[in-house]
Amino acid sequence: MSKNKDINKQIAERIAELRLKNNLTVEKLAWKGGLSKSCVGYAVKGTFDTRVSTIAGICAALKISPAEFFSTFTEIPEIPDEE
Repeated sequence: MSKNKDINKQIAERIAELRLKNNLTVEKLAWKGGLSKSCVGYAVKGTFDTRVSTIAGICAALKISPAEFFSTFTEIPEIPDEE
């Protein structure tokens, strides 16, 4: 098994890092990004694929570019085998 993290976990960790750095609750992050609380909540949990539009809304709320959002991603994402 690869030691690389699942892409959804990487995204969830990055959202948590930026949310805490900006002192935002999930609700406030969702509101500022024009997203539903549940949409951001799923992204924060990292259990489902996060849509690009969700990441774009989160970036807008944080006033950062998608490039800045992904700037800390240094691992190749793990892609589960299709069965």
